[in-house]
Parts: sequence; C-alpha cells; structure tokens
Amino acid sequence: MPNRPYYITWSKQDGAPTLPVVSADHDEMILADGRRIYDFTSTSFQTAFGHSHPVIQQKIREQLQIMPIASPKAEFPLKSSVSERLLQRLNLPQQGKLFYTVSGAESVENSLKIARQVTRRPLIMARHKSYHGASLGAMSVSGDWRSEAHLNFAAGTLRIPEPADDPNAMSAARIIEAAGPETIAAIIVEPISGTNGVHIPPQTWVDGIQFLCRQHQIKIIIDEVFCGFGRTGVDFAFQHFGWQPDLVCLSKAISGGYIPMGAVWTSSEIAEFYRDQTLACGLTNYAHPLGLAALDGVLDILETPDYQANKIKLEQTFASGVEQLASILGAKETRCRGLLAAIEWPDWQLPPWYDFLDAGLYVFTKQNMLILAPPLISHPARLQSALVALTSALSKSRENR
Repeated sequence: MPNRPYYITWSKQDGAPTLPVVSADHDEMILADGRRIYDFTSTSFQTAFGHSHPVIQQKIREQLQIMPIASPKAEFPLKSSVSERLLQRLNLPQQGKLFYTVSGAESVENSLKIARQVTRRPLIMARHKSYHGASLGAMSVSGDWRSEAHLNFAAGTLRIPEPADDPNAMSAARIIEAAGPETIAAIIVEPISGTNGVHIPPQTWVDGIQFLCRQHQIKIIIDEVFCGFGRTGVDFAFQHFGWQPDLVCLSKAISGGYIPMGAVWTSSEIAEFYRDQTLACGLTNYAHPLGLAALDGVLDILETPDYQANKIKLEQTFASGVEQLASILGAKETRCRGLLAAIEWPDWQLPPWYDFLDAGLYVFTKQNMLILAPPLISHPARLQSALVALTSALSKSRENR
C-alpha cells in the first residue's frame, strides 16, 4: 500500500482506488501501462471540451505572455470583454453582473451570502436529493451523504420534497407557510440534478416553485455548475424550463476544467442593491486572467458551427445508444437530456468505476445507477464504440454476479 504524501478525495485512505494517468488526449486518458481510457464522465464532469482542445490551450498560452496574474481589483480588456460575452450567452432578460470565483462550491457559497445579505433573511430552501459543493455553506444546502460527516449550517436550510413527490409544489407551499415566508432568503435548485440521478423536474413543479418565490419575494438561485455550457443540449439547463433566476452559479465547464474557475450571475436588481451597499464577498484569485482566457476559449468553441453540428450528431448517437443499452440490460429507468444520462436497475449493485478500466472506460457508478456524461467534442463514431464496449462490459458483469 503506497504511503502517499497527499489525500485521495471522498475515500478511506487505506486501499483508496486511483487512476494512474500519465497523459490525456481529446476524449481519452492514457494510463501508465499504455491503455487509452474513454472518459465517459468528462473527468469530474468539467472537461466538457476534452483534455487537449487547441482553442482553450492557445488562449491560456497567449494570456501567460500578456499578464498571467492580476489583482482582484484590476481592470483590463479581457475581464470586460469576456464578461460581456458571458452575459450575452446567458441570455437572461436582465443583463445583471458577474462575480467571479475559482470553483463551483465557492460560486454557491457566494450566492448564499449575497441572497442573505440582500434579503436580510436567514433560511435557504433546498431539495433532499441535491449536491451543491464541498465548502461548509454549500454542504449545508446539499442533501446527500457528502454533507453528513460535517457539522455544517443545516439549521439554516429548509428542506422541500423532490419534484417527483410534489409535482405541483403544494407541499413546498405548506412548508413555506409553516416556516414563515419572511424568514426565507432563497431557494437553490439544480435545474437537472447531477450525480444524484439526473432527475428532471416536471414543468408544473418549476412553475409552482417560481410562483411561490415571486409571491413571497424569495430569491431563486440556479446551480448550473454541473449542467452549464451545453451539457443538457442547451447552453444552460435552466433554459429548458423557463426559470427566471435571481442568481446563477457557474463553474466546471466554464473553463473546460483547464483552470479552476467559477462565477455567479446576479440580476440587475441585486446589482443595483450593491451600488451603495458593500459587497462583502471577495477572493484572492478573483477573475483570474488565465481562467478568463480559458472561458474566452470556451465561448469561442460554443460559437463554432462545426462544434454545434458535431454536438447534434453526438446527442443523437448518445440518446440512441443509451436507450439500446438500457433495453438490452433491462434497466428500470433511464433519464437523458443532451449528453447527460442516468440509468437505473432495481436489483443490481453496479461494479465500482475501476472495474471498467479493462474495457477502456472511465464511468461513474452509484449503487444501482450509472451516470454518463461524455465530452461534448467526441466523434460520434468514437462515442458509439464506447457505448458498445460499455454494454458488453455491463453484460459480462451481470452474468458473473
């Protein structure tokens, strides 16, 4: 057992499985023994544009030569131009403003602070099956196992049922009334959940929650960290449902994962609040030039016709392949949007991720559920071959149970 000088995340350190990567290329990781592993999870769901995209790499190289680091209070052309481009891409009725961070958890953390400061209310509503990040405040509004090990601020969180259990938000309405609407600063929601199962809410739930929030002046925080920048078939998953957010949390694919980066969009109303109120938020690496350069590259990619045309083909290949895989292996339920899918089996504890390496695949399994999120820049033929390999590996595993 190696005695590493560093920790392995989310694991008991004795016997923690690891991935012996020596390099990466396009949509694959190359292991120390030479195996090429198809990245079916976009690493940690952030390398949406692959491991070696020339556009992002070139943008970072150029910025390294111009100005590799800057004060959080610095003004420079890239900061303004990229911010304007991102605001246009979000395409929200209010232009609003951006607050930059260096991770998704910090985006969530700062959105919670802003919502509480603006409203002067203490409570945040959140779903049970949710994950919003690993910082203490973000874990407090998360609803899965990762928050259980910490003495977090759960007393400031008001739990509401899952959309499937409350499709018209009637239970949520009763919970709001019982808590007192005047005590609730905001609700935080993933428009489509990520590692907790790709749960897609009914439109009736979205409409009901949005009505309640507007009725009681409760801010709406949309957590797009997992789904943003094209993962679910549109630029941002809130666009599927007509959400009108007050804050939007961004990270992961915002820089393609090349530089730690995140952001919080705030409405014009919130921006107006801070004209004469102190914004009590800040980070040492706020609006880091290399992160902004990577984001500039991401926005260039999203605007490229060849990328868009290939992505449409990928989504078609993926939807068909996921449906076929689920049919062959008798899945209980499949949920798929764009290049994100969850497949569940009622009676099967799936093998751990490292069991799929021999098949040349890096996947995410959680109990009886498989979650797939391939890079948005794969070639359709390569994705198809990976889906075939995955079907074969799962079939063999099921036979050997």
